[in-house]
Amino acid sequence: MKRLIPPLFLALTLAQAQQATPPAAPTAPQNVTFTLTQDLVKRSADSSGKVTETIIAAPRTVLPGDILREEVTLRNVSGRRLGQLNVTVPVPRGTEFSVLTTPAGERWTVTYSTDSGKTFSAQPRRTVTTTENGRQVTRQVPIPTSSYTTVRWTVTSLTPDETLKFSFRVKVK
Repeated sequence: MKRLIPPLFLALTLAQAQQATPPAAPTAPQNVTFTLTQDLVKRSADSSGKVTETIIAAPRTVLPGDILREEVTLRNVSGRRLGQLNVTVPVPRGTEFSVLTTPAGERWTVTYSTDSGKTFSAQPRRTVTTTENGRQVTRQVPIPTSSYTTVRWTVTSLTPDETLKFSFRVKVK
């Protein structure tokens, strides 16, 4: 059994707060609360083949191959509308990104990083060079999702007292 390794950090940035706060301030703005949970997803099939999922909250240990749900709950406690929030969640050590369960929406976009949050893209790509018909060809190809290190949702607006949940799944190595 493996001990669960929670994400090293959860970054929540607010464009307005970044302008008013010195860059060295390491804390999240106080007008937003957030909670990160990590739950075990167990799948089982009945005799007819119907698959059901059971969520086990905050498991103490996990096994290689287990699927975990990383979920962030974000709440606006400022009393006013907020805009341009970045919710950044790393893929925990000892796991690999599996699937996004909160895709892009009307008021948020999703981007991914393969370099621990230095750069983000909606579909990270890499350059590969191959030989085709005796000639070297260089092209951009998608990076496998198992190489994603960080997920970021950018929320364009959050109304007073509104709560949003964002999640993705990882597989334990």
